[in-house]
Amino acid sequence: MIKRTAGIVISLALLAIVSCWRKPEQAPLPLPGTAPFLEGDKAAVEAQIRSMSLEEKLGQLIILTQRGEPEAPALQWIAEGRVGGLQLRDLPLERFLALRDSLEGLVAVPLFWAAPPGVMLNNAFSDVLPLAPWEALRAMPSDSLRAQLERAMLSQAAALGLNFLPVPHLSPWEQRAYEFPLVIEGYARTVARLNELHILSQADAFSAVSLLRRDTSAALDSLAAAYRLLIQAGVSGFRIDPALYAASAVRAEEAGRFFREEMQFDGLLAAELQHPSQAADILAADADLFIVSSNPGYILDFLKAAYGKGNFREAELNAKLRRILLAKQWVARGIEPDSLVVEAPPLQQMQALPISLPTGEEMLADNPPDAFAGRANLLRYFQDGRWRYWQRLLNEESLVLAANPAGLLPLGKLPGRRFDIVHLGAASGAAFDAAFGKYADFQSREILLAVKGQPVLLRPQEGVLTIVALHNFPLDNDLAEQFLDLACESGLILVNLGRAGNLAMLDTSLAVIQAFSDDAEVQALAAQLLFGGLPARGKLPFSLNEYFGRGQGFETPQIRLRYGIAEQAGVASESLVGIDAIVGTAINAKAFPGCQVLVAKDGTVIYNKTFGLHTYEGELAVEPNSIYDLASITKVAATSLVAMKLYEEGRFGINDRLRQHLKLDRGARIRTLTIRRLLAHQSGLQPHLPVLPYLLYRDVENADCRRYFCRSYNDTFSVQVAKDFYFDRRYYDKIWRDMEKLSSRSTRFRYSDVNLALMQQVLEKKGGKGLDSLAYQEFYQPLGLRRTLFNPLSHFGLEHIVPTQNDQRWRRQLLHGFVHDETAGLLGGIAGHAGLFGTAEEVAVLFQLLLNEGNYGGEQYLKPETIRLFTSASHGNHRGLGFDKPNKEAIAKRNFPEQISMQTYGHTGFTGTCAWADPDKGLVYIFLSNRVYPNADNRKLFNLRVRERIHQVIYDALDTYEPEMPVL
Repeated sequence: MIKRTAGIVISLALLAIVSCWRKPEQAPLPLPGTAPFLEGDKAAVEAQIRSMSLEEKLGQLIILTQRGEPEAPALQWIAEGRVGGLQLRDLPLERFLALRDSLEGLVAVPLFWAAPPGVMLNNAFSDVLPLAPWEALRAMPSDSLRAQLERAMLSQAAALGLNFLPVPHLSPWEQRAYEFPLVIEGYARTVARLNELHILSQADAFSAVSLLRRDTSAALDSLAAAYRLLIQAGVSGFRIDPALYAASAVRAEEAGRFFREEMQFDGLLAAELQHPSQAADILAADADLFIVSSNPGYILDFLKAAYGKGNFREAELNAKLRRILLAKQWVARGIEPDSLVVEAPPLQQMQALPISLPTGEEMLADNPPDAFAGRANLLRYFQDGRWRYWQRLLNEESLVLAANPAGLLPLGKLPGRRFDIVHLGAASGAAFDAAFGKYADFQSREILLAVKGQPVLLRPQEGVLTIVALHNFPLDNDLAEQFLDLACESGLILVNLGRAGNLAMLDTSLAVIQAFSDDAEVQALAAQLLFGGLPARGKLPFSLNEYFGRGQGFETPQIRLRYGIAEQAGVASESLVGIDAIVGTAINAKAFPGCQVLVAKDGTVIYNKTFGLHTYEGELAVEPNSIYDLASITKVAATSLVAMKLYEEGRFGINDRLRQHLKLDRGARIRTLTIRRLLAHQSGLQPHLPVLPYLLYRDVENADCRRYFCRSYNDTFSVQVAKDFYFDRRYYDKIWRDMEKLSSRSTRFRYSDVNLALMQQVLEKKGGKGLDSLAYQEFYQPLGLRRTLFNPLSHFGLEHIVPTQNDQRWRRQLLHGFVHDETAGLLGGIAGHAGLFGTAEEVAVLFQLLLNEGNYGGEQYLKPETIRLFTSASHGNHRGLGFDKPNKEAIAKRNFPEQISMQTYGHTGFTGTCAWADPDKGLVYIFLSNRVYPNADNRKLFNLRVRERIHQVIYDALDTYEPEMPVL
């Protein structure tokens, strides 16, 4: 630990200037007054300087920055002592560690190992899960989480052997006169922590032209005071922004004069050489370190020439070397207290050494076991799967809803809305579009500007909401004006992926989502935020103009399903892999050709996978949008939902008798049955509708249309059962009349499709529309469901619909887009017990609505008490009103997980489907398959207990994850 200079305190004047820095609960910031490394063994450094050749001295001024694997010539330069440090990025972590250890063994003076500015250290390696950039970290609303991640970065630096670290990157917006003082104390505290770790701190990046011009204002005085505080906190160095050299208002040497004379700073100054013409300016700015990306020979030759001409005197060179070598000495002492300088062969001998950088088994052979173990520990740490949780959390929490005129977001009611998505920039918008499509239909186009300055024309469309996604795209004034005009005319949502400075050209007349990167996950999360799949919590970390200020960010709630990761719901992802194994085994056994499986916990979809193909022989893979025949899930996802709505509206009571709502003959035996008994399957009616004569009829051709069926449509044969298969409308009506004649033999539980068919009659009578129209109007359309419907061929092609049975007994065809259930087919595909088609994602929306006590997308569809009534087992047996439920006997038979709550409700389907919701656990489980392909005799789904075993895996996985940050 560095000894602190006694008696140094924060001046009252400085506190007055930056009064908003201090947080009462924080300890006073220690201010050593100078960079601690300057207090090292100066005599040892002077001796080292005297022993060095000119090239060795000049080489210490060069830091080589490289992306990917360094080329052999660069490595040779390092081995020859003509490079003083390295800044590597985008190579595998294991390779970095091998290079670090091997190169340190070849050099006479320890190297600076610098971290790339502006990135979390995870991002420096090509095979490590990246985290969001520093701007995103500072946009998070949680101070404690932000501090936790910052501490992790410092620990990473120490473990990696990095000794020259940029203090968490500040954007250009934070370095302005009125912004920098607001963040400087947190910056200074990080400097203090780095000093404790013996890691050199580099402030990135100075570009205050106004200070160099000696302008005067209260804001500039505050800015200068902020720099003094940073220097008093012991910052090791500053990186000078190359943009400073392009400023015509100042000369390069003003930067050196500002730091060395006005600020009395004697630490390290560094600058990146972006063009050979900048070399003289960097030298004039009194920089100690030249950061070069290629050809270090150029800068070495430049320095030698300047030295030879007297433009770069020996005293100046030695002053730079003192700072550099004292810094390296201080770093080395932090690691090995007794070592000052690493012994190495003379330069002449080193030039002949071969550069051998081991990999694989060579690495183990060439290094002590403890060194290899250290590398292995680092690899485990950086590749720890727990980083995935923190990556996701950071990506979500840093999204900023920077402007939200008239509360446009999250998007509420979706019916009738059309969306036009425009992607600007070179990156693909596929991830954004895929996530957007889970909530609404849209049209999308990408505009790639081939010519710089090429104009972009956006035209408003009537009734269309335009969403513009900027993919690290630099906004110009003309386009900004278009955005503002379009926002006034028809509304506009801007999703700014990267380049926060774009907001400086805009105002709050348009809705703005600010993200700080353009990677695929961030795109998808921004799309979710539009619809309230995610809550908005982030705050702008800096001010951009009068409309977009530091700390600004609208907070909005989550109102729809979020597509997340299992860990966000307390479930370890690996605990769900059993689902993959169960499904894989079942498909191999030909229990079904393919399926969809979805699990949602507490409003977050934590598992959402598709498996297999539409058919065993086909090539179409099951996708999330593949539409399945839901079979008896229709009973709850259509009939019970509509019943709940009409019940709330007072159209009927659950104890009403059928005779109160249907015109029934006085002799009809079903007159006295109540709605409650029908929905609870307590009517005692026979299981199947009275349709046996029609199902036994087997005229293969139906060409003459003599009885029951016809192969073509006409006024009489107008009920379509399947392809080229039409039912006589007169017999369709007769089926309903025949149901009136059925008798109820008892009032015990007896599962019957007749119950729900009769309920359909009541609903259609009281609702004034068909069941399909009622369900669509009241639920599917306002919820934005586009693939939940009866008779899907009316809206979708066969390629979107999964076929069911190859019916060779009655319909003599593959049932593809037509309902599998024979009775529902005779009723035209719309029945109270079967006929609904859908996807796992959309069925999950319906069940999440129920778990949300009737609320979804910001709208209240049903009352909580209605849902409790219909889903409770208080109607004479173990079932709800339309809903199936677990009971002790079913749990004992392992039809349900033993941990399931008795409040659970849902239904299974004959085609190989199920949908369950557990209010106690906040859990939704959907399984859709076509197990009846190629025929209904296939009972392997039941024999293998596929649905039940998956259900058990889900419950076993609950509470298996507690967020923890990997620890070194």
